[in-house]
Amino acid sequence: MKIVCGTLLDEDRFLIGQRLQSDSICPNQWELPGGKIEEGESEYDAIVREWKEELDIEIKPYYHIPEREMNGILVHPYLIKYESGTPKLNAHQKVKWITLRDINDYNFTPISKKVLYIIKGSYQLFLRKEE
Repeated sequence: MKIVCGTLLDEDRFLIGQRLQSDSICPNQWELPGGKIEEGESEYDAIVREWKEELDIEIKPYYHIPEREMNGILVHPYLIKYESGTPKLNAHQKVKWITLRDINDYNFTPISKKVLYIIKGSYQLFLRKEE
């Protein structure tokens, strides 16, 4: 299986969503929104589609973090920019803005947790410097 996930950055904050209690996989856990890549779909198109479907937000991917296998799934993480829209709860029970300092305060899905630690450890150049 191949999936995409996106990290929407706003200075030093990023948007996360809490999965529905009724989800069969990782219910109530927090995640970086994304999902399965459909047959014949590019990773770029998949991340744009997933954010529109899940949150009704138009985004623009600007950096594709090298894909890697996580828990038997090929994950294509992206850093993305906001284009338009207001978050709707189409696939989440809550959404919120947090900073990388806050990640240990949330119960993330295993894949989202790994992606966040990759960003925290390797992609500080994309984040606003702490003062």
